[in-house]
Formats: sequence, structure tokens, C-alpha cells
Amino acid sequence: MLFDLLTILGFNFIVITILWLFSLKTKRADFIDIYWGPSFFFSFLIIVLIGNSFILTNLIALMLIGIWGFRLGFYLLRRNLNKLEDIRYVKIRETRGNIGLFLTAYLIQIILIPIISLPLLSIVEINDNFSTFLWIGMLIAILGIVIEAIADLQLANFKANKSNAGKVMNRGLWYYSRHPNYFGDSLFWWGISIYCFTISGTILIFISPIIMTYLLLKVSGVTMLENRLSKKKDGYNEYIQTTSSFLILPKKKNQ
Repeated sequence: MLFDLLTILGFNFIVITILWLFSLKTKRADFIDIYWGPSFFFSFLIIVLIGNSFILTNLIALMLIGIWGFRLGFYLLRRNLNKLEDIRYVKIRETRGNIGLFLTAYLIQIILIPIISLPLLSIVEINDNFSTFLWIGMLIAILGIVIEAIADLQLANFKANKSNAGKVMNRGLWYYSRHPNYFGDSLFWWGISIYCFTISGTILIFISPIIMTYLLLKVSGVTMLENRLSKKKDGYNEYIQTTSSFLILPKKKNQ
């Protein structure tokens, strides 16, 4: 597995460095976000090709990670083309320069991709091993993709209506969770990890969904976004008091 980790690390170092050089010309560092989802598909595909491991369980995992990754990538591409550069990257560039931007945002992704790919790497050289929990993991992963896709579509349609400017998105899945798209993302990684665990039996791979969930909750997701939204959106503090932050749950009574 060490060889596979180093291979993915080297591959993504090259690709992401090229994307960073591209950002110097375009002044759009946030396009690195578009590569995040597809990076896992390309990384796993390379390992499957090197090992000539075209067994059914690997192909299913490749399909699942491809659907999740490319859907997310195309969604972010469409979103980013219609807005200014993400303020996070603007601030990093202003305070730390382009080299600091690479070390802060790009290098972190280079390191994270192999670590989060651990579930996939654990099954590469193992023969097909179907069991009840494998199917459960697959269904959880698919459910995560569906929830994330529906939430993103609902949010995009809401934002497309100019009359909703400044309003709180609290419809559809967003009625039951303040961040159903992040919940779907996390659910996908727990599902794919359960899927891979039933094949490999390697408990270490659960570091992948734990890291992803932590990032979604505390780093680049819920906490960071809510600090901005609570200041920009009228009624958002009331929304916080009545609506689950992450899990899709029934509405809470406003105390």
C-alpha cells in the first residue's frame, strides 16, 4: 500500500502544481476545488491500472467514486464560473502571497488525497468478496450522493431566483438541515469506507471518513460558512435555533 500512497502523492503533486501555475495566470485559485472530487477517481484509476486489478469490487468502487467526484466537480465548475473568486483564496494570496497560497491550500490537498483514498487502496489486490455489509456500504454511499446532489440542486435553484437575495435557504432538504449537502458528502465517505472494510477488514481506513467529516464540520464547511451567513442573512440565527446543523432531522422547537 505504501507504493500506492506514494504513487498517488506524486501524481497529485504534479497535477495540483500545474493547477497552481494556471491560477497564477488566471487569478482564480478556487478552481482547485473543482479538481478535489475527480482527484479520487483519477488516483484510484491509476492504481487499478498499475496493478491490472479489474475485478468487480474495484470497478464498483471506481464507479461510485467517479459518480460522486465528477458530479461534485461539474457542480463547482458551473458555480465558480458564475461568481468572483472565493474570498478565502483572495485573503490567503493577499497575506501570504502566491507561494503561501500553494503551501496553505494546494499542498494540503496533495497530502490529503492519498490519506482519504486509503479505503480504496485497501481493496485493490483483494479478490471479489461480496457480503451483506458490502451492499449496505454501497447503498449508504449512493444515498450520500443522492442527498448531496439534491441539496446542491435545491440551493442552486434558490440562488438563481434573484428575489431570494439576502434570504435564508430553508426549503426542501434545507428545511431539515442547515447543511444537507455536507451531510450527504460525509455519508458517501462513510458508505464507501464500510464497503471497502467488508472487503479488506482494515480498520485503519476509517480515518478517511473521520477526516472528511471533521473537515466538513470544522474546517472548510459548517463552522466557516456559518460565521459568514449569520452576519449576512436576516433570520439566520433563528434558523440555527430551529434546524439541525448537519444531520437531516425534524425541526426543533424554538425555545
